[in-house]
Amino acid sequence: MIRYRDLINVPVADVGEPMVVLNPAVIKNGYRPEMSDMENVLKNNIVLRKTVARMLIHAQTLLRKKYKNYSLYVTYGYRSLEIQTNIFRTIASKIAKNRFFANSMDFYEEVHRFIAVPAVAGHPTGGAVDIAITDSSGTCIDFGSPLYDFGSKHCYVYWPNIAKPASRNRLLLRQCMIEAGFAPFDGEWWHFSYGDREWAYYYKKRNAMYDQRSISFVKSNLLQ
Repeated sequence: MIRYRDLINVPVADVGEPMVVLNPAVIKNGYRPEMSDMENVLKNNIVLRKTVARMLIHAQTLLRKKYKNYSLYVTYGYRSLEIQTNIFRTIASKIAKNRFFANSMDFYEEVHRFIAVPAVAGHPTGGAVDIAITDSSGTCIDFGSPLYDFGSKHCYVYWPNIAKPASRNRLLLRQCMIEAGFAPFDGEWWHFSYGDREWAYYYKKRNAMYDQRSISFVKSNLLQ
């Protein structure tokens, strides 16, 4: 699993690619109640880098070659650095109350398991997506744990206690996303990225292509 210490030294050279609103008529999307902090901020839109949106269409095509009645469903894209930081501080505070850490790196690694350290987080770049698969009725197929189930390690992609059908569904999603060019995150079966530090580290790239963007930049370019 990619750790915080793996990402802190990955350089970033932003390519200047614009953000776009993900079209629900092309890729189904919508915020979930468990993670709706950007819903009002972005007027119910899910925002991503332009290439990421295009890659999702490719991943959808790959999925439907295997199962024609399945669809990708994106539940999250861009997150402001302010909200990323607030979530991080909340979780860090809870963890600090219950455990002692001999050094700050171990502490940051533990918090990073639940929410990325803001300085290296992928969602504020517009390159990271949270995603699942729905069937013809619009129901999410079985992945062995709900989206955003951080209460246990069942969200780990290869957690051994997951039933075989759910494990196969995780690998189906993973295969389609990797074939489309995304990097997986083994700590959350629903999280994938392109262009951010995780992607650069996973594929051994010289640098990440997407830097973090402020919410003022996103609003001024997309939501007038």
